[in-house]
Amino acid sequence: MTGREQINLEKLLTSIDKCRIHLSRIHYASEQIKELIPLTAERYKVISDATIGNIDQLVFRFSKLQDELGNNTFRLLLEFLREDQADKPFRDILNSLERLRIIDSADSWMALRELRNDLAHEYPVMIDETIDKINYLFLQLPLLENILKTIELQVKV
Repeated sequence: MTGREQINLEKLLTSIDKCRIHLSRIHYASEQIKELIPLTAERYKVISDATIGNIDQLVFRFSKLQDELGNNTFRLLLEFLREDQADKPFRDILNSLERLRIIDSADSWMALRELRNDLAHEYPVMIDETIDKINYLFLQLPLLENILKTIELQVKV
């Protein structure tokens, strides 16, 4: 392994560790609110501040995990696997990951990205839409967990 490959591997392992931390916090938050899912407007109106905090943690950590995977882990993994991805647009990177069966589909990843963006811009007047997105997020957690496990298997960590 060359010096550059070793540095890339260390960066990839650091990125995976960050993803594990985010996923661990996601698990904690989702465990705290699982009884409320599917969330409804009626339930949302009467939940405690602590529960809102757990929902916020879930959304925040989902966003952080999605960012870490998309901005760092995917590119580092492709470099580790010696897949040419230099100067490729992100959609091409997703297509490579789909071809390698790291992600189910580029479209599903883009849908997660859109969900992340929507949740980052929640507005109090859009409670019903926000609730739908939180419910959808809850259903997508196994997908994110599977992506990270697949990456770990590729790196054999």
